[in-house]
Amino acid sequence: MGKVRFGIIGAGGIAPFHIYSIRKAGGEVVAIADPAFDRAKKLGAEKNLEAFDDYKKMAAKKDIDVVTLCIPSGLHMQAAVDCMELGKHVISEKPLEVTLEKIDRMLQVSKETGRHLSCILQSRFFDNAARIKEAVVAGKFGKLTLGDCYNKWFRSPEYYKGAGWRATWEMDGGGALMNQAVHAVDLLLYLMGDVESVSAYCETLVHPIQVEDTAAAVVRFRNGALGVIEGTTSVYPGEQRKMEIHGSKGTAILEGYDTLRKYEFAGEPDRSAEFNKEEARGGASDPLAMSKDTHSRQFKAWIDAFTAGKVPPVPAAEARRSVELILAIYKSARERKEIRLPL
Repeated sequence: MGKVRFGIIGAGGIAPFHIYSIRKAGGEVVAIADPAFDRAKKLGAEKNLEAFDDYKKMAAKKDIDVVTLCIPSGLHMQAAVDCMELGKHVISEKPLEVTLEKIDRMLQVSKETGRHLSCILQSRFFDNAARIKEAVVAGKFGKLTLGDCYNKWFRSPEYYKGAGWRATWEMDGGGALMNQAVHAVDLLLYLMGDVESVSAYCETLVHPIQVEDTAAAVVRFRNGALGVIEGTTSVYPGEQRKMEIHGSKGTAILEGYDTLRKYEFAGEPDRSAEFNKEEARGGASDPLAMSKDTHSRQFKAWIDAFTAGKVPPVPAAEARRSVELILAIYKSARERKEIRLPL
């Protein structure tokens, strides 16, 4: 098999990250589509891509294997369904979609067409995140007791004014949780397992937007552990994300993308410093201040699995979990009561 060939839908801010990361991962990007054709032509000229004003025309090309979705979250379902029905595999930016009904429709079409449907949730692919996952699976934490994630970021008024779809229920699906903290929520579920119930508050405290800029939730995991989820865009100047996993025999604290602050188990010294190296920048205060290499890890894993005839990561059913939990948090905040999952 030759190189896996990609087309990209959407020529906005995240598209250059996909182009760079796919090429670094060994894939070939050949085309880009955006109804704002001038934008597609400009980026296409810069990156040597064929430009389209209609993603269906691009997806009809026989020399494209996969399309990636770099469009507002609330538009993911229709584009994914159309492209899968045209025979293309689909990789969506996070979140997979903004409602469970839309996600389930995407899952149905993926099954009907036999096309892979995956979501960009790249935090799973960092070395120390994978190291913690291996320790969980091996039982090194003993009984898991607490799993917490803190995504205390800041976004400026200009950020929200910069795109009309941001901070809307219809297109963004929510605020600080659904847009910014979804990676942290996904990683927490990946490490700790499914959530049984949640109690939460979501408020709009700083920004003049219709969705939350500050949220706090307490969760009970199905394994009996408890946890806290915090997501904000209201904390100046923004703090690095923090993930804390605790058990009866061990603790791991992960900061930023992949810096271990503690990695200690019963009978062993803290080995966190041993596993750390220069890490990618984070998006605590600037949404584009992240290394493009963060995406390349997942694209490399996707291409490797696909060419080996395996199911690529992260499949849509996995990506659905973080959206469901965030929607449960929203429901708890609205109804001021504990919400049990599944919804």
